[in-house]
Amino acid sequence: MDYETVGNLVESSEHEVIVLERVARAAGQTNWFSCCNSNEFIEVSKKFLPGSCVSVYFDRRIARHRYDESVREAILKIAAEEIDCVVGVRAVDQFRLEVDFIGGLGELEEFEQVLGDLPEVYFGSFPGRDHDGIRAVTLIVPDVDGIVRKHPY
Repeated sequence: MDYETVGNLVESSEHEVIVLERVARAAGQTNWFSCCNSNEFIEVSKKFLPGSCVSVYFDRRIARHRYDESVREAILKIAAEEIDCVVGVRAVDQFRLEVDFIGGLGELEEFEQVLGDLPEVYFGSFPGRDHDGIRAVTLIVPDVDGIVRKHPY
């Protein structure tokens, strides 16, 4: 699947999509993005690093919510059930999300101090590398020489 096809899927999505880039040979480093249309996805794709594994999620498994007590409880519930919860906020870069992995109340309280008065957060369980063409797609970014290779992520 190419970027144009994925961009068309983003365009046809009814809501904002989340893009997770697992950076090749980078000891688990990830980059997270949010986009609402094909043009935004094309801009995001220009930031992908060679060899990365990129997943695009259309099903709101990680979605933007107004931060309130119910979201706080949902984050703590995910953290208790799954070791941690992905929680992010919009970065200065209009598409990038600054993400943290919250493992419990203490970490959430620290995150809240950093959060300040920001009214919205993105949160959910850490997603898999799904690829059903409907809820999510996953692709590998070619290396600098244009060849797609398997890398550790």
